[in-house]
Amino acid sequence: MRIVYLSIGRHVHTERWIRYFAQRGHDCHLLTVQPGPIDGVTVHDITSAGPGKPVRYWRSLQVVRAHLAQLQPSILHTHFLTGYGYWGAFSGFRPNVLTVWGDDVYVTPHENAVKKWLAQTALRRADAITGDSVDILKDCVELGADADRCYEVQWGVDFDRFRPQTAPDVRERLGIPRDAQVILSPRSFTQPYYNIDVIIEATARALQDHADAHVIFSGYEGDPTPFVARAKAAGLEERAHFVGRIPHDEFHRTLAASDIFVSVPSVDATAVSLLESMAMGCGIIVSSLASAMEWIVDGENGLIVAPRDEDALVKALDRMLTDRIERKAFGERCVREVLGRADHFVNMDRMERLYLHLAEGAPVPNDLVSLSRRLELAC
Repeated sequence: MRIVYLSIGRHVHTERWIRYFAQRGHDCHLLTVQPGPIDGVTVHDITSAGPGKPVRYWRSLQVVRAHLAQLQPSILHTHFLTGYGYWGAFSGFRPNVLTVWGDDVYVTPHENAVKKWLAQTALRRADAITGDSVDILKDCVELGADADRCYEVQWGVDFDRFRPQTAPDVRERLGIPRDAQVILSPRSFTQPYYNIDVIIEATARALQDHADAHVIFSGYEGDPTPFVARAKAAGLEERAHFVGRIPHDEFHRTLAASDIFVSVPSVDATAVSLLESMAMGCGIIVSSLASAMEWIVDGENGLIVAPRDEDALVKALDRMLTDRIERKAFGERCVREVLGRADHFVNMDRMERLYLHLAEGAPVPNDLVSLSRRLELAC
């Protein structure tokens, strides 16, 4: 098949997804305003100039339409509801699959009436919608998506790489003793809803009673400078390590050097880093979001705290740092859970069969259940 993608360029999610299908032998093209090379993929820059954002969007839409007319793909797959989703919807091309990511559903459509209308239009015009949690798909339906066309598809984990292991060289490079306990916070510095400030303050308090512990911040986007200053002011200067963006093919090594994974956003879909941390057997602390609680059960395979509840996070960190036996048991349960549900290659195979259904009339994959059917089965 020839597959055209509309998506954020130079992003690991985009690259992993498209690379899989290129390696499967499909003729893959990426239309993006953030062009960058991807092995086996033809990348097209759709950036347009103009006086103001609406004009630029309109001109880029004409570029998208021109590429689609020339390429005549078997399928158009749009990633990200806002921005790219608008281009996909108004391109008029069918069949069009839409994959939602996170704040493109949870946040942006609720900022004003125009953005809500655009999001609703994109969702209604999609022939199929995929998301990485039941929760985000339910929000799509509330915005007007057809539940019969919504499917859960995980970005998935490469279990050949993400599996319990050790990486003493990472600790050595950072100056962390081999027997120290390590907390990892890998979320972006760009958005306040990731609550990095709360993680810093809670970690500083928890580490007062755990002299052997260190914390790694590997925010993949944004300026860490204010957070570095905050960590220093909180007394973490000697035990906080800000390592910047970690390439995805190296992320498993940082996880292998870590004992505890912390991610407590106020808004989020299913974080791939959460699933990868589960696969590595880390002790997991997450916020009480529906998407996270589809994977973590408090006190069974991890700990759950309310977003921005610093006191609760201090207690959770202290519990994880104190009871290593319980933490190990949590990690073992996480490995079993994620192995059964989040294999990258299994999920991409389902996606390929969904493409064939939409483009060639093949049967809907038996193991790809619509949201409406899932909700019926849950009753």
